[in-house]
Amino acid sequence: MTNEALPIRELLDSAPDGFVVVDDQGTIVLANHTTEQMFGYERDELLGKPVATLIPRRLHRVHHMHREAYVHDPNVRPMGLGLDLVGCRKDGSEFPVEISLSPLKTGARTLFTAVVRDISERKVLEDERKALAAELETERERDRIAMDLHDGIMQDIYAATLALELALDEAEQAGDAEQTSLERVIDHLHGVLRNIRSYIFDLRPREFGGNLVEAVTNLTTEFGQNSQIQTLLEIRGEATVDLSTAMAVYNIAHESLSNIQRHSRAANVRVTLDLGDAGGVLEVADDGVGFDMVADRSQSHRGLRNMDARARSAEAELTLESAPGKGTRLTVRFPVARHRED
Repeated sequence: MTNEALPIRELLDSAPDGFVVVDDQGTIVLANHTTEQMFGYERDELLGKPVATLIPRRLHRVHHMHREAYVHDPNVRPMGLGLDLVGCRKDGSEFPVEISLSPLKTGARTLFTAVVRDISERKVLEDERKALAAELETERERDRIAMDLHDGIMQDIYAATLALELALDEAEQAGDAEQTSLERVIDHLHGVLRNIRSYIFDLRPREFGGNLVEAVTNLTTEFGQNSQIQTLLEIRGEATVDLSTAMAVYNIAHESLSNIQRHSRAANVRVTLDLGDAGGVLEVADDGVGFDMVADRSQSHRGLRNMDARARSAEAELTLESAPGKGTRLTVRFPVARHRED
């Protein structure tokens, strides 16, 4: 009889999934080698133990209810259909599992077999897929909000500003007090428009297709349209930039332009991207109000710290020059791919 049972044991131990047999009291009477590896127990530690040993303690009550229901109506089916099932290793760590159950009649009693599959890798892939889907939906929503702001409220405010400017012309004959009051209202509305354009620029999805020149070109074009700041772009050279570095440089450019729109009150911005064989240089300069780098950097310019971190991640060097009333110049020097000579 031992010789006949040996091939069955070897077959069960070679199975890629865990195989557990329990009696109608929920006691483990058989466990294959994969079950030992999956849960971290020796076989002798499992035999005779409650099957709840393999389940987190917080789920014992729910498991007992499902097991009792299955014992009274046994059939071949997944356990906990519609639930996220969890296994518990000997060390207390948990992992997601998939369990299939089936009854096994042996004479007068019925045993129950459970095939247990570790689906940790599948869950990781599913979570990544869900995260990407959520990110895509978020970007779509951001784009929708940006379009609504641009096509709706911003146009209304712009129309109101024009109406006030006409009223100002008519009020010039009414006295200085009325004219000064209208000028304050118009200045306030212009400030609101600047803020909304800044929100639109920040809400736009930061799509990066891998081409740094194309991405920076599109970024500066959009910036000029939304900010109404005179923007000049100059691109020199054709050196290749690896994807991770290019993405970091692009994000720094976006952060820099976003800061200019929010804080600088600039009339002109110049963006230069130089891709020489000796290295790449991104320069973003404005003629705005500037700031005190010692006093302001740690408080109102959090974006600068983000740009510093991105530069370090790409092994790039970031420098910043600014002073009150002198504008701001940001420079990023980054590596490019070296072309081999034939």
